[in-house]
Amino acid sequence: MAGKRWVVALSLGAVGLVFYMPTVAQAKPKAQVSWSLQGRVSEGASIPFTWSARRIGKARLVVQRPVGTSRTWKTMQRLPSKSGAGELPGVSLGKYRYRLAALKGRRVLAQQVAGVGVFGQVPLSTLLGDYGEGPGVYTTPSASFPYIYRSGAGDSNSPDTAFSAEHNHCLSVHVAFVPGYPNLPSYYDKSTVTGTVSVVQESRDPVSASAPYDGIGSVDSELVPGQSWSVIASYQGEFEPLIYLNGYAICSSTEPFFS
Repeated sequence: MAGKRWVVALSLGAVGLVFYMPTVAQAKPKAQVSWSLQGRVSEGASIPFTWSARRIGKARLVVQRPVGTSRTWKTMQRLPSKSGAGELPGVSLGKYRYRLAALKGRRVLAQQVAGVGVFGQVPLSTLLGDYGEGPGVYTTPSASFPYIYRSGAGDSNSPDTAFSAEHNHCLSVHVAFVPGYPNLPSYYDKSTVTGTVSVVQESRDPVSASAPYDGIGSVDSELVPGQSWSVIASYQGEFEPLIYLNGYAICSSTEPFFS
């Protein structure tokens, strides 16, 4: 649509000068879509979201996910109104992208892409892969403890690193442990020995727990995805025990830490 023209007339004596100054037509407001998608969910749980759209006319409003390559989007849901709340079906562990889009034919009038991390419980045996010695069972006088790895335990001034997670895709970790030693000679005084396990991270304070010889302890720690962390073992007492370890982490992938 042509813009209006302003006419400016100047009178200079008997001469009249007229200037025509074309104006730019006002741009039509663009279509807009927005949504709020829960960024972290548990494996298999539905993914709640809310949405709104403006100036989309009779365009279709849909939720899509990438298929094959990130340039190809497949419609999962067609939304019934220009605003509301809904849920996406639960999915397995991983990181996913979804798109809210207003479509007119094949043309995208407006879009917004959001990411979701799906987390679940993954055994440390899966995350450690073939690392270390294990699995096995350590038997105490009162219980049997299945372990997936056993570590040395340095003294408090020089603790041993049981393992390090170089590629972290987890939110938290639970480590169960037993300080012990197979076929320990009777002349050792077990009552003096305590084992300590710590989770040490890049940007969080260490979290530690201790257990007596042949006792079962555990340590729980939140983790920062993308940052490395380590499990450290130490002891106090007459002699150095082994530290038998088991546990799990809440992760978005079953990929081993060392791949």
